[in-house]
Amino acid sequence: MTTRRARTPDSVSKTFKVVSLLLIKESQLKPLLTSVCQALKNARLYKDVSMGVLKTDDIDAPPESYTASGTGQAPLPAKEFFSMKPSPGCIQAVTEGMTPLVLTRDSHRCTACPLSKGCHRWAAILMPLSFKGTLRAILFVTIPTEVVSVNTEVEFLAEIGENIAAALHRISREKLHHKTAAALIKRSLELNYFHSFSRIIEQQELDLETILQKAIDLIPTSMQHSGLAGAELFLAPTDRRFRTPNFRESSPRLKNRISVDKEDVGVLTVCYRPQPDTLAPLEFLKEERDLVRSISVRMGKVIERKQGRIALEESEQRFRDLTNNAVTGIAILQTKRIVFQNPEYTKIFGSLSDASTLFCDPRIHTDDLEKTRQFDQAISRHNFTTLSVDFRICARCPRDKRETIKSVFCRAAMTEFQGKPAVLLNVMDMTKPRELEHLLRIQDKMTSLGRIAAGIAHEIRNPLSGINIYLKSLEKYSAPRENDTEKKIITKMQSASDRIESVIKRVIDFSKPGDLKPTLLDINVPVQNAIDLAAVTLRKSGVCLETSLSDTLPRCNADSHMIEQVMLNLMTNASEAMKALPPDAKAITVKTEPADGTEPTDGAAVTIRVEDSGPGISEFHRERIFDPFYTTKNSSGIGLSICRRIINDHKGTLEVYQSRLGGAGFVIHIPV
Repeated sequence: MTTRRARTPDSVSKTFKVVSLLLIKESQLKPLLTSVCQALKNARLYKDVSMGVLKTDDIDAPPESYTASGTGQAPLPAKEFFSMKPSPGCIQAVTEGMTPLVLTRDSHRCTACPLSKGCHRWAAILMPLSFKGTLRAILFVTIPTEVVSVNTEVEFLAEIGENIAAALHRISREKLHHKTAAALIKRSLELNYFHSFSRIIEQQELDLETILQKAIDLIPTSMQHSGLAGAELFLAPTDRRFRTPNFRESSPRLKNRISVDKEDVGVLTVCYRPQPDTLAPLEFLKEERDLVRSISVRMGKVIERKQGRIALEESEQRFRDLTNNAVTGIAILQTKRIVFQNPEYTKIFGSLSDASTLFCDPRIHTDDLEKTRQFDQAISRHNFTTLSVDFRICARCPRDKRETIKSVFCRAAMTEFQGKPAVLLNVMDMTKPRELEHLLRIQDKMTSLGRIAAGIAHEIRNPLSGINIYLKSLEKYSAPRENDTEKKIITKMQSASDRIESVIKRVIDFSKPGDLKPTLLDINVPVQNAIDLAAVTLRKSGVCLETSLSDTLPRCNADSHMIEQVMLNLMTNASEAMKALPPDAKAITVKTEPADGTEPTDGAAVTIRVEDSGPGISEFHRERIFDPFYTTKNSSGIGLSICRRIINDHKGTLEVYQSRLGGAGFVIHIPV
């Protein structure tokens, strides 16, 4: 009965209809396999029906692995049958030949086969299910032995197998499309996250903590269930936590270490909030795990880069503080251009500080120009370790436009700047040390000359005293005779003796000037006293005297008598220098003012200027005019030396320059 029923046309068409409806209706693989196997068993009255689908679309599955389902449990379930390793011979034969295989109990020797001992009077058909030449599955049907001999059953299974293979291909393609779409969505979320993360990092004004908090806030938006996701970053060194508002550590969760320089510095945790028991538990996708791992790596690199930048900025600030507060000028010369200079370098060279041709500038003293050119050529070749040169620069004082000579010592060394060869210049302003050396030499010279002069004065003064005694005696004895000739001779001899006494006194003053008796005073007082004393003499000489005494001068410590002596000497010298000029061309100006900060004194100071309209002093004489006994007129040549010595005793300076009136100018700076 069963055999005839299974082979009737109505049974075949009904089976096709039932299976076709299942293939159309069902889109899930395992339910489809189970339903089709059960439908074939019921419609065709098979003993057992099993089906194994090759996992060709699962890249993580081993080769020739199957997803199996069936209707029977004995003697061998379908899942175990299709998962045997190595595969049974029948499976291998169908896979390799791609042709149906009919088995009877007497035609096989495989003890694991469903047709093994205990399956009396049953046979089997193994039908390969292929679509467009690709094996999709194997259908294993157990049927009565007498039915196997009927070819129509094999033909029926082959025909219906084509439909099943097509359905399996459709399900496989749909699964692949869904998987691809999901991967694209996750990839899009990942790209959006890293794009937003990169935009945050590009904001240089943000500190590290702000960057990390913004990066944590972005994580939930890149998860599959963004509304349920929360994230936290814990940094161990600072014990800081950065978290989203909804973070609550629970399962499922992902934890990844944050590493900086191969050392763990923190942990990134991502969780899904717990769901009610009525809902299915949430799980992280593989793409989400990969994304969180990538975020952890990126955060470690950001922390490392930001910490490195902070360390670099701190190092640069220390270098900047060091160079900006250095007492020497520091500059970097690269490709014949000054690319860095500290304030002291700018102060030393002024307008020349940015000049690429500094060492060839015409403002360098003519005597030093050749050696600075050789120095410039040597450092341009970059084949040296260290080089040094000392030279002088002719500059003008910004206040009175007078020319000054600045002595400079420069040492060059090879270095690198921004990865390229460069020359490091260390510069020292040697003007004051050179002046001090010059003053020490003069002082030594004056001390030696003073001792000699004192000895000579002593030797002259003793006989001169005797001469004066005899002159007094002669004057006394000649008085009764009232001889005019004798009186004239005695008077001339007395005048000559007085002149000798005056010279001796000046020599003694030069060798041992009087001790200073400084008091806190307004410098205008001794200056005005000297002007009052010299006014009558200057007026008789036809000199126009102009004064400009500032009423905002700070009080300073000075010896009023010594300052008067210096001022009288300077005004007297100026008047004598203008003897050959017509009366309307003789002019002297005396001016006092606060120092403007550009003068060679330390701290606040007062300035006194004495200028005349005479012929001036040549550059040659300016360098020697303060030397003892150096003179350009019929004089002793020690007046200006004594003046400078007095000002030096006040810790000040006395310099000469060309005045705005065209003649000589003398400027005195006395510290407050």
